[in-house]
Amino acid sequence: MSPPSRPSPEAPRSPLREPSITLSDVTDELIWPRVLRAPALALSPNRLIAGCVGVFLVALILNAYDWLRGDTTPSGSAGSDPITATLTEIAEGLLGAIASLNPVRLTETVVWAATILRNSVMNNPLLTILLGLPVVTVLVLVGGTISRSTAFEFAQGRYASRDETVHFTLHRAKHFVSAVIGPVLFSTLIFLLIAIGGLLLSFPILDVIGSLLYAVGLALGALASFVLVLHVVASPMIVPALSIEGTDGFDAIQRCYAYVIGKPLRYFIYVLLLGTIATIAASIFALLASVAQDMTDWAANYFSSLATESALTGEGNLGATKSFAYNTIEAIRGIVTIIVYGYVVSLYFTSATLLYLAIRRICDGQGLTEIWEPVSDR
Repeated sequence: MSPPSRPSPEAPRSPLREPSITLSDVTDELIWPRVLRAPALALSPNRLIAGCVGVFLVALILNAYDWLRGDTTPSGSAGSDPITATLTEIAEGLLGAIASLNPVRLTETVVWAATILRNSVMNNPLLTILLGLPVVTVLVLVGGTISRSTAFEFAQGRYASRDETVHFTLHRAKHFVSAVIGPVLFSTLIFLLIAIGGLLLSFPILDVIGSLLYAVGLALGALASFVLVLHVVASPMIVPALSIEGTDGFDAIQRCYAYVIGKPLRYFIYVLLLGTIATIAASIFALLASVAQDMTDWAANYFSSLATESALTGEGNLGATKSFAYNTIEAIRGIVTIIVYGYVVSLYFTSATLLYLAIRRICDGQGLTEIWEPVSDR
């Protein structure tokens, strides 16, 4: 009788491996975590350089304007002409409203910004054209370049060439400029028409006709106000819309207005989210630049002497070489300031691009990777 067979030893079982879930698995299908990349994307050298070039050109335009009118006060500072400070006031007001996370204040600031634009154009039409048009042209062309570069890197993970960014934007310059200033000019013309009709109220008998036409003027005023306020609200998306889509200015305006009207709550949530992140990032960037300058001045003045302090501050009795040294130091500080503001410009248009891509997907269902590219002639 054969001995009972022993059971063959089983192969050791490997412990079951639990499926690992990474953060990207959870957030890949969500939009809002991806838009948080805006501060990092804005630091890209080509976009930062584009922002610095835009700041430099705008500063040249404003300084040329001050020089032509014989004003030595720096543009945008206390005592300078209100025209030169309009863009700064609007930007600071909107950033302050966003940073406070107060929707009511944001709404009030938007209406206030629309009023500033109206007053600027109505009270100083010639200066607005001579000063505002070149400033807007520089900003929208720089913004178009930044937006298209951001879209390619964010949506397709690749760096766009100069032909795909700079040349593309310059080729469509008229669409960029017309889309930004067109609704403002449209509203201004309506207000001018109402102003001409208001002259009827200055004369006997004609004032009766003017009073009867007031209802028409009120309807036109409501239309112009609605367009102006809506344009201010939707303006962050207009340049990205032209950079991403192969459309003209009118279609870009129509598309952006429709997104705001169609999903107003989602739009303002993304504006608050991106605005808050951008405000924090810009503040940190400016703080680092300020700390770096202060620490450098402290170290340079550690073994202090009157001569060293004079070269750093420009105070005291400056000779020929000390004056040159101080001016050189001020020029370097000016470059640092341009870099800080250049980052703010890059951050604004980068954030606006991500805002447009997110809202477009929510409203139209288009994928984030869809970017219009001209057909090659090959």
